[in-house]
Amino acid sequence: MKKTKLFKRFLKYYRPHKKLMFIDFSSAFMVATLSTLMPYGIKMILDNYLPNRDLKMIGIAIGAIFIMCILYGLFMYVNTRWGHVLGVRMEADMRADMFAHLQKLSFKYFDRNKTGHIMSRISNDLTSIAEAAHHAPEDLLMSVLTLSGAFTFMFIMNPLFATICLVPMPLIVIWGMIFQGRMIRGFRQVRKKVADINSRVENSIQGIREVKSFTNEKHEIRIFGEVNRRFVQAREDVYAAMAGFHSGIHVLIYGYSLMIIGVGALLIYYDRAVMAEVITFYVYSHFITRPIFQLCGFIEQFQQGVSAFERFGEIMEEQPEIKDPPKPQNPPVIKGAIKISNLWFRYSDDEQGEWILRDINLDIRAGQKIALVGESGAGKSTLAAMIPRFYEAVRGSICIDGINIMAMTQRFIRTNIGIVQQQPFLFDSTIRDNISFGKPDATEDEIIRAAIDANIYDFIKTLPDGMDSEVGERGVKLSGGQKQRISIARVFLKNPPILVFDEATSSLDNESEELIRDAMERLCSGRTTIIIAHRLSTVRDTDYTYVMRGGEIVEQGVHQELLALKGYYSHLYSLNTL
Repeated sequence: MKKTKLFKRFLKYYRPHKKLMFIDFSSAFMVATLSTLMPYGIKMILDNYLPNRDLKMIGIAIGAIFIMCILYGLFMYVNTRWGHVLGVRMEADMRADMFAHLQKLSFKYFDRNKTGHIMSRISNDLTSIAEAAHHAPEDLLMSVLTLSGAFTFMFIMNPLFATICLVPMPLIVIWGMIFQGRMIRGFRQVRKKVADINSRVENSIQGIREVKSFTNEKHEIRIFGEVNRRFVQAREDVYAAMAGFHSGIHVLIYGYSLMIIGVGALLIYYDRAVMAEVITFYVYSHFITRPIFQLCGFIEQFQQGVSAFERFGEIMEEQPEIKDPPKPQNPPVIKGAIKISNLWFRYSDDEQGEWILRDINLDIRAGQKIALVGESGAGKSTLAAMIPRFYEAVRGSICIDGINIMAMTQRFIRTNIGIVQQQPFLFDSTIRDNISFGKPDATEDEIIRAAIDANIYDFIKTLPDGMDSEVGERGVKLSGGQKQRISIARVFLKNPPILVFDEATSSLDNESEELIRDAMERLCSGRTTIIIAHRLSTVRDTDYTYVMRGGEIVEQGVHQELLALKGYYSHLYSLNTL
């Protein structure tokens, strides 16, 4: 991403928080101003009031310096508190934008990117950006104002002495520039390694049952150890650069105060300065030290912030591959007729990539119940996923009620299609929340009705907390059949005209399958239904069956007709695949 575009994108997050930004920068300005004025007050005492033995003015000057010191502390409090609030609120805005943008991206993006990497960007990276968002500009402002103000007064007092005091400044800047490239490259590597660790931990925790059942704990520990070792190495490389940067800076800063004493002594010896000026310059050196440290911190935070914001920008630049048409043609009502014509599809954008679906043609009447059967890998689930536009055809078309789905909005299509997966996903919340996901504004009566229709309400009533029972992460506290019935209850609540059952009963026991089949029959009534299944009991009562093999439809017809053909369908039946 170009630096100018990156900078403009970053600035836009300040706009909603102009008031906080004004408070933050105003307090930073006052801190810098007071840092400049306090040493000059000491100079006035030593140079004017003390030689004239003016006790009254000495008292007034000391009082004024004391008041400035208190104000310095107050403005520092305001700057620290509200500066961090500014950063946190900007971080929240960025996180909200990133999350909303991720919701728009197509399935292919999530197919290409690891969840752990995405999580790292939405958490760790944005925290670094928030720190840089308020620290970097305010530190730059305070350091520049303090340094410029201090040297202005120093030049007024003694131009020669002030000129000599400027000599170390370019050395500090050069030292920072030497390590700048190393640090920014190092921080980029660290963030990548953090993402790798997040991804590895997520995989291991989500698959903890498989890990333990195969007694592969040591194997997982070994893999994690390797990822962790690479992370440690990346951090060590960054710390090596930081150590060189900070050690050199400290030598230059602490040597700076000693230089002022040494140079001041020589200037006094040659009658080019007086003791009051040397003492004032020495006091200024301590106030100058902080902005120098701030400049050092600015360089470091700037590098971290830039590398983190670049990664943020990469996600925000990612465009969804599936987009809504500029002038959508959403019909008032969907009846459910589906026609698929000459459909070709492959996951790869490479023209030499393998075709997953080849020349698919289906004609499904509104309210008809059809089955897609075939062995694993035949393309059944991929075909079903194309109807809601989760993926788009390379060639051919899909029409609903005579309108090409490319002419409809994604939201409209998906609102009118209910999907029940083989492995339903339940959110780590209550049963009520999971059922109402099908219709977030549903009433309690509607939720209960959906649970009854899905044959899950009797089970829910046996739980101590009923609808408020927690299901655990991915529904771990429930059996497969219970999770499946909750997912069916969602679809009852959604009440769409088109249904897709993707292997909804393939991994269930007979009792659970019977309950789900009963719920499915109730749900399918009067709706266009596509059933993907292996079991004969699920598909033999459908109105029509399409048989898929290697991404193609090789046979079609009703159950008895297909058996009579003694072809591929009959072969699957003889193997008890159906």
